[in-house]
Amino acid sequence: MPIGADLELLLELADVGDADPMLRWTEVFGCDKPVEIEIGVGKGRFLIDTAMRREDINYVGVEWAMKYVRMAHARCVRRRLSNVRFVRADAREFVEFFVPAKSVSAYHIYFPDPWPKKRHHKRRLFDVAFLSEVERTLVQGGRLWLATDFGEYFDVMVEVLSQSYSMREVEAEWEGAKTNYEEKYLAEGKPIYRRVLEFTPVE
Repeated sequence: MPIGADLELLLELADVGDADPMLRWTEVFGCDKPVEIEIGVGKGRFLIDTAMRREDINYVGVEWAMKYVRMAHARCVRRRLSNVRFVRADAREFVEFFVPAKSVSAYHIYFPDPWPKKRHHKRRLFDVAFLSEVERTLVQGGRLWLATDFGEYFDVMVEVLSQSYSMREVEAEWEGAKTNYEEKYLAEGKPIYRRVLEFTPVE
């Protein structure tokens, strides 16, 4: 089924007004359910599985590679999932310029590109500036779910998180389908590094 032939789930950020680019979730979804964002949806396995099980939550999938956006979008259309929207965008810019303050219940960031070469480290998503935007947009008690197979990048994430007074590590059961990357890495015997953080702003 071609994209848009029946159900259109792709957000066009170019249509957002220049005066106030922040999205209004009730207008995006037509309802006022909690919003969760997955950054780097890939083929959409985790997002689709979770959205099918949790119809009480609205999901936004952010992905840069258009071929994956099209693939995940088509899968959602076939399943007629009305609680999912996709954005083809740079994740850092999307969170900073389009996500309203105190409006997100959870972020899911699974296996972000580690950019292993030292000269490329500046391209990594997870740093102090990005975490600040995550904190700005999370509701109180909102959660940040992280997973990577790259130990050095995980150490960087832990160091960044240690500089926050508002993100507290919590024990939480890992739910939902494994991503394609996760299944691949587990099959190869690679360790998976995980963290779940809860946003508790300091008064």
